[in-house]
Amino acid sequence: VERLLGVEAPPRAQVLRVMFNELNRISSHLVWLATGGLELGAVSVMLYGFREREVLLDVFEGATGLRMNHNYIRIGGVIMDIDDEGLPKIRQFLRDMPKRIDDYESILNDNPIWLERNVGVGKLSAQDALAFGVTGPMLRAAGVPADVRKDAPYCGYETYDFDVPVRTEADAYSRYVLRLAEMRESMKIV
Repeated sequence: VERLLGVEAPPRAQVLRVMFNELNRISSHLVWLATGGLELGAVSVMLYGFREREVLLDVFEGATGLRMNHNYIRIGGVIMDIDDEGLPKIRQFLRDMPKRIDDYESILNDNPIWLERNVGVGKLSAQDALAFGVTGPMLRAAGVPADVRKDAPYCGYETYDFDVPVRTEADAYSRYVLRLAEMRESMKIV
């Protein structure tokens, strides 16, 4: 809509958009990890994933007044600037989260039950993923490096230094590994 109207969001609004998009990406990956962990018997991972997500929901609520349906990005900018408590919470989250991801990896990466329930399970080839219109981590876990932030940048994404993690195994385990890598890349952007 902004392109059609010839409107450009102010630089700070663009930075806030990217920051909130990436924090929301982390939040979404945490929900995936937590609920997937619960379904596969890794109850502790569910508790940890929702613990970290709760911090992000507090940040979202402070900035938007809502915990989950943020309605933050608006045509021409954002609804409001981040509150005084938001940036310190985000900085603390960025300090804490790398160790938390390390913890997830130490719990799951070599866990025989986790491996048995994920390696080689739910394979979806790149060809099938493309045929079905699959996007995001599932597509990248099948070896297709598609990411709209790189392929058709918006909000200044072209000015950020980040990688697009890609795997080729196309199974549930590769999607797990990829999402952890994506969370690390999102933290780099933020």
